[in-house]
Amino acid sequence: MNHFLRDDEGATAVTVALVMVMLILFAAIAVDLGYAYSVRRQLQTAADAAALAGCRVLADGGSEADVLSEVDLYAANNAVQPGDGLYVIDGAPETEVGVDFVQVTVEKDAPLFFGRILGSNSTLVRTVSRAQIAYLTGLKGIVPWGLPIIRATKVSVRVGGGSEIWLDDQGGGLWSKTLSTPGVAASDGYLMDVTVYNNQTEYPDGTSDPAYVNGVPELMPSAASVFIPPADCPVTDVSLDKYVVTGGLDSTVKLYVRCASKPSVGFAGKNVNTSEVSPGLWTATLTVPDAEATEKLLATYPVDVAVDKYTINSAAVVVLRRSTYPVLDVALSNYVTGVGGSTTVSIQLNEYVYGERYELRVAGGGGETGNFCALDLSTIRHTPNWRNPQHPAEYDVSTDPNYKPPTYYCYLEYPFPFVVHIDDTIWTEPGAMSGPQSLSALVARFDGDNRTFAEWLASGDEGSNRIVFVPVLEKMQNVTGTSPLRVVSIASFYVEPESDIKKNDIVGRFLEYVAPSDSISEDPSGGLNVRTVRLVPPQ
Repeated sequence: MNHFLRDDEGATAVTVALVMVMLILFAAIAVDLGYAYSVRRQLQTAADAAALAGCRVLADGGSEADVLSEVDLYAANNAVQPGDGLYVIDGAPETEVGVDFVQVTVEKDAPLFFGRILGSNSTLVRTVSRAQIAYLTGLKGIVPWGLPIIRATKVSVRVGGGSEIWLDDQGGGLWSKTLSTPGVAASDGYLMDVTVYNNQTEYPDGTSDPAYVNGVPELMPSAASVFIPPADCPVTDVSLDKYVVTGGLDSTVKLYVRCASKPSVGFAGKNVNTSEVSPGLWTATLTVPDAEATEKLLATYPVDVAVDKYTINSAAVVVLRRSTYPVLDVALSNYVTGVGGSTTVSIQLNEYVYGERYELRVAGGGGETGNFCALDLSTIRHTPNWRNPQHPAEYDVSTDPNYKPPTYYCYLEYPFPFVVHIDDTIWTEPGAMSGPQSLSALVARFDGDNRTFAEWLASGDEGSNRIVFVPVLEKMQNVTGTSPLRVVSIASFYVEPESDIKKNDIVGRFLEYVAPSDSISEDPSGGLNVRTVRLVPPQ
């Protein structure tokens, strides 16, 4: 017995067997916990995407049903392995739509591998995400381009140099009014001037200018023509299939003239041949000189019609606008009327659409609202300061390690390192700032990313070197050269490779793209801001 008790042969094997069982058990726990953690991480990604998407719908004024529909869609679209098969828990407080927040809870039964030995086939994994509406008050990294817009508060027209007639705001950027046409027939068309006033009636420091009592005006001269034919006029009607065309999109316009004899037409310095399409109805194709659109935001071309010895100057007008011009359309219900007639004038302002193609023109000065102006980022002034050079600049760009003069080309290449606040004032550069330096700076900034917008979308990448942040600006004075512009928003823009950088003709598309910023406020009452959404801790 003593010998048997002292004999330890085989003990090591028993010990190893027991340790192996423990090691396998720990390995099983590690595998199952690791897989559950991976599931949880994917569920969190899906919940974050769903909460942000739903909150964007909420910020745009969507109903609770619209928000929850977007939540379900984004949760499903982001349910990738191993998070596939997740489901959104319905009902508050797990999934809830508040006044300014959306909270989303998702779950999934994650399978267990080794846990089945202990009698459990799965474990429930749950994650919560909460997104809240916030207000962007500033952003770093902008480029020295600016997009002035017209936040119109008043719109007027003058017919034939007459008195100013105020149009009515119909909402959605549409202004219109029915007005009486001149009471005298004329051998030429009555030209109509359009003026759009922004809401700049006082400066950031509270001072004002009597010249801008109605806001800073943007004049659109000869935007249309009303023709009132005299009794002996052989031309009874003149019409176009399009009166306002957009450069780069439209190149021809169809003209129709009703008269007994064949008319001749003068357009853009050329004589245009007409042909008869039916008895007394003549037509011609007018080729719009698109080259003008590369240099100007707006160009107008009168259509002159002559029959025998009778000539009608400005019988109609073709307006050529760049895609960034702030007035989208000018339309009349009647372009030809009788004495004592009437016509309804409709002015549709331009509202930018995400994803659509726009041609931007970076040019010196701020004389034309709608121009993509070259900006001097060393002149930024925070409210209430705005005057240049009476007030000091907000930032000293020389403190930036990347800074190298001139400022414009430096910040074409490098993101601007300081926060540009909404309601700041920025002054324009005096020159066009185009040429090889612009090309070199942007080539360095894009760093070999030559994808088109469509290719970038297809890639699924979250970012691109071709995405730039552009301040949206409001004209503060009707002056040219160096001009003060007030920042009213900030836009994300994808620069297409087809852009002619040397000429500063920038082609691209606006994006619904959120960039991180420390300049966030939960209170929108402080003035101008951009509504955005962000993730916050769940409650």
